[in-house]
Amino acid sequence: MIQKKKKELTPEEAFSRLASYCAYAEHSAQEVRKKCRGWEISDEVCDALIERLEQEGYLNEERFARAFVRDKYRFNGWGPLRLQAELRRHRIPSRLIDAAIEELEEEEMQGEDQLTALLERKYHSLPAGLEPRKVYDRLTRFALYRGYPYEDVREAISELLSDLPDELGDN
Repeated sequence: MIQKKKKELTPEEAFSRLASYCAYAEHSAQEVRKKCRGWEISDEVCDALIERLEQEGYLNEERFARAFVRDKYRFNGWGPLRLQAELRRHRIPSRLIDAAIEELEEEEMQGEDQLTALLERKYHSLPAGLEPRKVYDRLTRFALYRGYPYEDVREAISELLSDLPDELGDN
């Protein structure tokens, strides 16, 4: 198999590509570093590029944290614990993580409401005839993986399962 030799990027070409990358969607400095590594750009040059991207407004970790939290909460149904863990993986500072999650909670995070909706959807996707303990275990694992605190999960599942006999009786 013939491999093409990769053309080395000049710092200016790399900046142009990274600026387009960051203009398209919010990204963390960690994601930009990964992109630089893929292009075999040295760490020193990459750090300089990141600094320039930040100065010119293409890269902003606070903006990234807020967008990440909002999108993953809305579209993936992630809870606060999962959001914190994923932002830590992106090496976002704790103060920015806390601020982004707090902002979301103030704006719209009625955690129990989203959690209840997630659990109801999951419950209806489970095979019929499962033992109650297995239903409880599966729902618990599902919600904990999504990043909801155990106490909230336990309460929401108890409420959901206590409402079920009424639902079943109406059929």
